[in-house]
Amino acid sequence: MKKTFILILFIVIPIIHTHAQCNDEMFQIVFDDDYCLDRVITDTNADTNNIWQIGTLNKTMADTNACSTDAIMTDTINPYPANDTSSFIIKTVATYGTYYGCKTISGLYYVQTDSLNDYGMIEFSPDNGLSWVDLLNDTVYGDNFFWYSKPVLTGHSGGCNIFECVMFDIGSAFGINVGDTLLFRFTFISDSIFDNSCGLLFDDIYMWDYIEGISDTRFRAFKSKVYPNPVDEQFTIGFDNPDAAPIELAVYDIHSKPVLKQENITREQIILNAADFKPGIYMYKLTNFKESKRSWGKFVVIK
Repeated sequence: MKKTFILILFIVIPIIHTHAQCNDEMFQIVFDDDYCLDRVITDTNADTNNIWQIGTLNKTMADTNACSTDAIMTDTINPYPANDTSSFIIKTVATYGTYYGCKTISGLYYVQTDSLNDYGMIEFSPDNGLSWVDLLNDTVYGDNFFWYSKPVLTGHSGGCNIFECVMFDIGSAFGINVGDTLLFRFTFISDSIFDNSCGLLFDDIYMWDYIEGISDTRFRAFKSKVYPNPVDEQFTIGFDNPDAAPIELAVYDIHSKPVLKQENITREQIILNAADFKPGIYMYKLTNFKESKRSWGKFVVIK
């Protein structure tokens, strides 16, 4: 029996938190207070040398425009040591957004290392730590991960930068069910050469779900891309459609309101005009019902 269709879209907005319960569908860890800090696991018992600490950056070698508020970093005072591998984990639970739609993780990062052999990693575990997927370098699940702002976690960022990754239909890809434990692991690795450098820092980590609807269909992800993005004139949504299967496009505004729908698209690109949209953030969804495929994306209209 088909389930009732429900549309709930959680849009990227700053979260004003109080002492309310930390919600798996959308939460923010700013590290300035204890809100949602119970999601952060830094195991200093099993790894007594774990260098991840929460606090204010107090390193003399740090750039003046590095992230300045409380954050989680590879030691708040000392440069990172040689021959070190340290991690922290953010724990969450799969929601209906994970199962039926997509999950987004974003935040800020700052990196200062002296060598390409000193670097950071961001990994995802769909099964409570039994297996891990490298979100920055994986090639197997490429259709399920899209980086709007991909971090470079080595070298010198020069300041506080943004990272943002959208994970599409991962419930189908990994066999995730609502209520399963999901883990995100952030790791810093240094080689045998000591460098008098800061290392790695993360701040303002957001996780939120786009709940597309509830149905019995499990969609497989396919890639799509908006270019240019942000948009101020004509722009294109490009995607693979080698069999010329009919594609449906749906666009939603920041208030979850449908603003555009096109059906029976058999091409491999859709050309739209920014003049038809008000300035703001929009989510789009491409659905290939014939082959049970779907792609999500975001574009920003500026005028």
